[in-house]
Amino acid sequence: MPTQPTLFDDTPKKQKLDFWKQEIEPIQIQKDTANTELVDLVPPSALLALTRRYDIQAIHISRILNYLNEKASEGEEIVREEISKELAVTWARTEGTLNVIRKLHLITPHNKLTQFGKLVLSENPYLDNTGLLWLFHYLLSSNANLVLWSHLFNGLFFKLDEISMQDITQEMSILSGRWSEKSLKDKVPGESGGIIKTYVEGFLKPLNLITKLDRNKYDCSSNTHIIPDLIWLSAILIYRDQYYAGAPSLEIPLIVDGNFSPGRIFRQDQASVRQALDQLHNAGMLSVETRSGLDQVRFKRDATWLSVAAQYLRGES
Repeated sequence: MPTQPTLFDDTPKKQKLDFWKQEIEPIQIQKDTANTELVDLVPPSALLALTRRYDIQAIHISRILNYLNEKASEGEEIVREEISKELAVTWARTEGTLNVIRKLHLITPHNKLTQFGKLVLSENPYLDNTGLLWLFHYLLSSNANLVLWSHLFNGLFFKLDEISMQDITQEMSILSGRWSEKSLKDKVPGESGGIIKTYVEGFLKPLNLITKLDRNKYDCSSNTHIIPDLIWLSAILIYRDQYYAGAPSLEIPLIVDGNFSPGRIFRQDQASVRQALDQLHNAGMLSVETRSGLDQVRFKRDATWLSVAAQYLRGES
């Protein structure tokens, strides 16, 4: 495969870059040192509670995005309690859904639609596009600040073929220095249950990623799914922005199974990752460099995670 040695091998398209740019906040942790453990991968700003113990449903996300969009177009102030009334569910459930939507970068902390939120509402308002759901899965599971969500896929399912709620509780006990034992005991089982139910019964169910084996055991499938190439690229750019901000290239072994990497979070083996990278290279979306001792990918200057997601959702090749 030919290498492409220049730092950026295409002409910047400033208008497109400016329109399809939405920043991902960098996460400052030492995730690539040898023998890292859970305590090493928890940022100072990490959250223990997100879903408020509820499974997150596609219809609630869709209705919230529509509601916020309508209010913005009418110039009306958004009242939090009105969102709950719109959904006809409890405020606790609404709050859990809003928390997840924010971490999906669909809305701002002030409940305004982001560029990504507007894109999703325009192109896939019912959230029935499987590729988009894979991107949602990556946004949540690769975020080290969401300690329960990320450790479930980055740690537990990476080490074990199947897990139980007891396994999760036991793993999280190592964080008793960060949170009180009471907080861990009160929040971990309920929050973990909400996350798992989101994959078994909620908006991420179409991924067929987690299977309930019995009353308390769960299996996570691996290397059995086809993930669209542009979703791979968008996830890799999110990975770059979160953990290697500004890097023009990344080593392929990091993308395959580094902590919070697309390969690891998507549950794909090395062959599948490299196949996706080769296809992206052949399509001119990035450059794979494997000569002269290199084993890396180099990114296009104007490619952002959001521009690639927009290209995918709009069906552009």
